Amino acid sequence: MRIYNTRNIGGINAKWRGRFEMLRNFLKTFGVVQTGDPVVQFKISILEKAMPAESAVVFGDMWKVDGFYTKNSFELGCKRVVLIDSLETEKWLKTRLQYPQIDFFKGDFSNTLFMKSIHETFDVGVAFDILLHQPPLLNTLHLMLEKIDKRFCIVQPMLREQKYPNSLVYLPGNTDELYPLGTKSSEFKMFDISQVNQSHWIWGMTPTFLHAVFRGEGFDLVQQEELSSLPNENWFWGGYVYEKKRGNTSHWSTSKVTPGLYKADW
Repeated sequence: MRIYNTRNIGGINAKWRGRFEMLRNFLKTFGVVQTGDPVVQFKISILEKAMPAESAVVFGDMWKVDGFYTKNSFELGCKRVVLIDSLETEKWLKTRLQYPQIDFFKGDFSNTLFMKSIHETFDVGVAFDILLHQPPLLNTLHLMLEKIDKRFCIVQPMLREQKYPNSLVYLPGNTDELYPLGTKSSEFKMFDISQVNQSHWIWGMTPTFLHAVFRGEGFDLVQQEELSSLPNENWFWGGYVYEKKRGNTSHWSTSKVTPGLYKADW
């Protein structure tokens, strides 16, 4: 039988009360977009530059923001806005009830079958902070851009230009000086929305890489801005607006299965 001395419980509570209060105050802000934050204002300004538009689709706008930029797209004048994500929250459901012009397609926007099931297109597409962890990166962007008629805007941490243009760098773990945080750390920065998590793999995308991908999809860069460097000065917040200018009949996605036997000429 274990006997506990309860005389010090009040002291222990006093010791930890301050820390619990800090945690409780923190949890009150969890999932709340701080509209005065410079990064939030930067994203809104890039979104404004992609307007006006009748319709918009916002990819991955749920985690810790509860459809904030989807709602913002509606407030900027879009008559129809769709959010595509694989999860939903109670706060987001309340937003949908309040704004019937806003719709929600629940699914994985990197999944070809799911994206092919969406039989409509939109004037503007929005992707904020979601491309850094997309395994099938080129295909995911292609699936997104197939749904866009006019413009597409992106804001995310970007890797500064490297020795060779059009560079895409795969960073598999906290092992390289190119990781976006200023110093190496084993800490998993789960709750820090202003930091790119360096405890997991990410893509390091240079602007020329992103521009080249969009050109191949028929989109030209019409607006670009830089907010500021991240703690690691190899990285910065980049904002881009691309406009659809042409199709591409020789795009890699047009390659089809050849029926029957192929007559080899090699």
